[in-house]
Amino acid sequence: MVSGQNTKTTHIVVVGSIIVIAILVFGTIWTGQSARKDTAKAVSKVSHLYLDELAGRREKVVENNLNDNIRVMEIALGMIDEKSLINLEHLRAYQQDMKQLFKLERFAFVDEAGSTYTANEGITQNVNLYSFDYKNLSKVEISVRKVSNTEKNVVIAMPLRDRKFFLGGKQLLVCFMEINMDIMLSGVSMKSQSSATFCNIFTRDGYSLSNMVLGGLATEDNLLEALEHAQMEEGYSLDKVLDDF
Repeated sequence: MVSGQNTKTTHIVVVGSIIVIAILVFGTIWTGQSARKDTAKAVSKVSHLYLDELAGRREKVVENNLNDNIRVMEIALGMIDEKSLINLEHLRAYQQDMKQLFKLERFAFVDEAGSTYTANEGITQNVNLYSFDYKNLSKVEISVRKVSNTEKNVVIAMPLRDRKFFLGGKQLLVCFMEINMDIMLSGVSMKSQSSATFCNIFTRDGYSLSNMVLGGLATEDNLLEALEHAQMEEGYSLDKVLDDF
């Protein structure tokens, strides 16, 4: 009778020990998984804060560069006088001075008939190469010319209707300037000091202003095309990334 009692007690102790061990093992596994998830969330949060700061600083530099060039245009237009508008020759001389003074690719005017006045070419009919609407432009407009090429230019167009500038009886409606993209992005470092994080600026169509896609890791010239060939991690999809973009 005692022997049977001892056997039963031993059995209970063994089973109990197994249950306790199992609880400890599963508890340790659960705790480890939970800790890993918490760590992953913390790392993700810190990474997002870092990337926001990284992108925000570069965004500010580009914004300042654009605002500086808008001020340049205002200064240049403030330097125009009646002599500059006597004829085309005087206007071209004034434009050439502004190009050299402010290191511009182009400093041009568009009249009410759509003719473009430049320092080097004189009068041309190529306003259709630009995206701004010279007839209805009412505020400063910024765009990118030759966006799919490696040699891109930033175009800043400013309305002149209220300034009453006339040349040869025709009113000049728009003044615009072209700036080389490399000059516009001067001072904007596209990678962190560790070289592990890359930053870039893209158009709505996915073209990179720095001519580099995904830190140079992609062979495509367009981000959206590169994403079509990318392998997405679990929880992500092309549609999700495009929607965020």
